[in-house]
Amino acid sequence: MFKELVVSDKNRLEYEIIKLGAHPYAKKIALRGVPLNIKFKGIPSAAANVLKQEAIASGIDAAVHMGTAGCEVEKTDVLICGDLKGFSRLADRLKIQPFGLKDIADEIDKILKSPIHKILHIRDKTLTFDEKKIMAIINVTPDSFSDGGKFTELNAVISYLSKLKEIGISLVDIGGESSRPGAESISVEEELKRVLPVVQLAVSEGFIVSVDTYKSKVAEECLKIGAHIINDISGFHFDEDMPKVCADYNAGVCLMHIKGVPKTMQDNPKYNNLLEEIKYYIYESIEMGLKKGLSEDNMMIDPGFGFGKSLDDNYLILKYLKEFESFGKPILVGLSRKSMVGGVIEKPVSERVVGSKIVETIALLNGADIIRTHDVEESLDMMKIFNFYNRVGFKC
Repeated sequence: MFKELVVSDKNRLEYEIIKLGAHPYAKKIALRGVPLNIKFKGIPSAAANVLKQEAIASGIDAAVHMGTAGCEVEKTDVLICGDLKGFSRLADRLKIQPFGLKDIADEIDKILKSPIHKILHIRDKTLTFDEKKIMAIINVTPDSFSDGGKFTELNAVISYLSKLKEIGISLVDIGGESSRPGAESISVEEELKRVLPVVQLAVSEGFIVSVDTYKSKVAEECLKIGAHIINDISGFHFDEDMPKVCADYNAGVCLMHIKGVPKTMQDNPKYNNLLEEIKYYIYESIEMGLKKGLSEDNMMIDPGFGFGKSLDDNYLILKYLKEFESFGKPILVGLSRKSMVGGVIEKPVSERVVGSKIVETIALLNGADIIRTHDVEESLDMMKIFNFYNRVGFKC
């Protein structure tokens, strides 16, 4: 059952209430600033009517499509808003109701009783996220938007890995195919030719190695030689064999959202409900992984900044990034030098470092766990300050 948590922001709540087709009177819910808001998708009208009445009886609110009461619509989304005690009462009441409402009670219980403690299982290792992490980008491509051609020679990679080790960076993301807007796909053979030597080198040097690919054959060959994570920009949607390959090696995976394909993704992307559509895409990705043998703890997520998003879309995702914590998985973000930075400060790629650090800091404050970046030293300074800031507090 797809559900999503919605931030208690007046504008955000009002937007969701309008989108689900509720009576205008329901917008009063947005004015209350309630602490917990859960939206359930596609509930049959009969069940939604009972759910709404039970929410009211529990002392909380629910918004449904205005045609629900007379069953004029077959299904409706239901946005339930209230405090923790109210949700607890609602879950208890729903457990004895028909229409599959016990399933909704179970989902509410999971949210109330399962504190988020993010971990990532990657082969024989486990990453924890008490402190945030940096992932250094190594694009072995001639045409990436920021560092194309920088690491096409192995000596340049050796030098960079040595520098990363010296400053204490252990996590690297290696990519052999550019995914910049307008990029052309390359063959499996060409991608493997580019990435295998670099993956092998990074593994031998003791790095935790992520491979940026959406091709299962590339993923498998890299996992064979010790790669730990597959960073799939399609979230398993481009290659149906990818989930099984990752499961076979107990690999970590990063499931990203993309609208379209790199070649055309920025051709005027449009959404009916931006955050909901991204979350549902990631939900589908997780389900694909689970069905092929991956565990919940093998997966992290990435909302896909710049991958089929307008400038406003990117900043809405950044502003409401905390909503993605409801998946209970580490959140990776790639913001480094992207057009969403350049589009605001109006500077070329080479002059976007400061802007990148600002948006990366906002992402950390809003729930990001891993910053994937080109400018590692600057991000390291930022991360040291952020982690120190998180540790300090009054001692009782």
